[in-house]
Amino acid sequence: MKKKFVIFVVLQILIVTIMFLYYQKVGLTPYINSSFFVGGILVFIGLIIYVVSNGFFDIFTMSMRKAFTPKRYQKETESMRSPSDILDFPYIPFFQLGGSILLCMFVALAIYFM
Repeated sequence: MKKKFVIFVVLQILIVTIMFLYYQKVGLTPYINSSFFVGGILVFIGLIIYVVSNGFFDIFTMSMRKAFTPKRYQKETESMRSPSDILDFPYIPFFQLGGSILLCMFVALAIYFM
């Protein structure tokens, strides 16, 4: 829990840095825009890891290996690892961090429209 909070604070510092570099000012609108991009990227990475690690591309990868590999190398392609075996790290922290950043963005957006 403490590690995720430290990463959350580091990501908030990254958002403020993006605000300074891109918008050259600190405000609510630049914070909303920057946090949307950072949170969206984290959620997108989590979704990609989720889809690949659950074996969605395994059949496609194996069939492409069989179709485009010469017959003399077919045994080598059968021993290659599938994409779901390669991506075996957890995707939940990406969802949690991205979701918490997007939640902060929605709070800032609610303050903006009040």
